[in-house]
Amino acid sequence: MSHRPSRPSSAPTLKDLARLAGVSPITASRALQRPELVAEATRARVAQAVEQSGYVPNSLAGGLTSRQTRLVAAIVPSMGHSLFSDMLDALVTGLAAQRYETTLGISRYDPEHEETWLAAMLSRRPEGVVLTGTEHTARARRLLLNADIPVVELWDYTPHPLDVIIGFSQEDAGRAAFRHLAACGYQRPAILRSDDSRALRRALGFVRAAAETGAREPRQVVFPEDSPQAGRGREALRALLAQAPDVDAVFCSSDALAQGVLAQAHALGLQVPQQLGVLGFGDQALAADAIPALSTVKVDGAYIGRLGATALIARMRGDSVEPAQDVGFEVIARASTRAPATPATRQN
Repeated sequence: MSHRPSRPSSAPTLKDLARLAGVSPITASRALQRPELVAEATRARVAQAVEQSGYVPNSLAGGLTSRQTRLVAAIVPSMGHSLFSDMLDALVTGLAAQRYETTLGISRYDPEHEETWLAAMLSRRPEGVVLTGTEHTARARRLLLNADIPVVELWDYTPHPLDVIIGFSQEDAGRAAFRHLAACGYQRPAILRSDDSRALRRALGFVRAAAETGAREPRQVVFPEDSPQAGRGREALRALLAQAPDVDAVFCSSDALAQGVLAQAHALGLQVPQQLGVLGFGDQALAADAIPALSTVKVDGAYIGRLGATALIARMRGDSVEPAQDVGFEVIARASTRAPATPATRQN
């Protein structure tokens, strides 16, 4: 059963906003719709009241005969990773089967950009919202609370979601990655990752698992998520070997990065997996066809998307939904790492 935080009985109205700003409702409306007709000081008071109250203008006012829009707003960090695109495709397909249309936003891993997008989307009165991850600004949380509509967070996991969450523990995935490399006999693993928060949490899990076994702290090479994909893995391995030439394995924040590492290892004459083990993340489409086949942490993005669509539809219908669903992940052992002493595992 969903255990949502208590919400106000209704979202803030234009009258509420006007009262807070100390102006008439018509003046508040003009400040929002025709700001050039309102004095600068008045506009500032109304803007402050909007920020304080979380008021969202209704851009569809007068254009609807009912509150039903059959619209869902969904945002993902990027479409550059097939995991997110697989998840989104399954989500949109599941919603479309029940005649819901989905409008899409791209956050670029920026919570403030997500907040701006949310403010714009909520003014169109969607019936539900889908977010990727759990990192949201305070204002974004307030906007969602005031909107009083179902919210599904995907990809990450917390026992205390905004409404409903379906995903997995990033830190646990990092722990499992270290344990796999350790089971394969690697003693000096390192981390190659982007600077987004999810890759950071996986790295934290990896580092903590190393500390628990008494291993030395893994070296890390970090690059901006928005840096060009081409050549990223090659450059990351070059930078790592310049810092720590004795590294014997790497955990990469994506399979695409890991494939670049494989290419650079081949160019340097490093034998994979004997001299260098390579572990990716995602089990994307070409991972099994890499040379050698890429070991990776598998996450089923399409499954998360399907569960997300089912949960959101149920919530929009007013049905009870399990608020926190941990779908887990699986470490897939292939030829890019040595054979582990213990089998690769799935974690739920």
